[in-house]
Amino acid sequence: MPIKRLYHKLTTEADAAGFDSDTLSERRKGSDVKGQRLQLIVYTALFAFIVLAAYGYYLIFNLTHDVHSLSNDVRQMTRAVNQMSASVNINMEIISKNMTQMQNNMSHMADTVAETMPIMSKNTTQMTLTAQNVSDRIDGMSTNMSTMSTGIIGMQRDMWSMNDTLRNPAESMFDGLVPWGNAKRNAGSHGPMRYPRPVR
Repeated sequence: MPIKRLYHKLTTEADAAGFDSDTLSERRKGSDVKGQRLQLIVYTALFAFIVLAAYGYYLIFNLTHDVHSLSNDVRQMTRAVNQMSASVNINMEIISKNMTQMQNNMSHMADTVAETMPIMSKNTTQMTLTAQNVSDRIDGMSTNMSTMSTGIIGMQRDMWSMNDTLRNPAESMFDGLVPWGNAKRNAGSHGPMRYPRPVR
């Protein structure tokens, strides 16, 4: 081992220097103590270095594993983002086409309404005039019906009076010839109930 070699080198140099046996024994003891201390320090440092190296290897291994996992996650995320981007692009194109078609339909509807509104307004005016004409004609028909009802009531009264006059002609003639006769001039009866006129 290097420490033993260093120890032998020191003792050999001490023998070569010409020390006596006591001095050489003391120097050997001191060298042994120093060698033991040096061994303790070196072994302790070596053990600490091994522990630190093992811990460093463990950290590096975990870091490498984490970086690999992170790389896989980033790769999957990139793939998902690409798919989402492609889907969004396709959907945006569809939405854009639908919006364009809707805009064209709305423009066509606006043009159709703009063309139809004057015709509808003209037709509405004509319908209003027609309804007014129909209302006037209905009023005239109501007046004519009232007049016809009055005439029919008069005819009913005259027919009732004629019927009453012709009911007994001999008696009526005799009453007209005899001075004491009770001949009455029949001016006509009231006839049946009047036809109620419509209230305006």
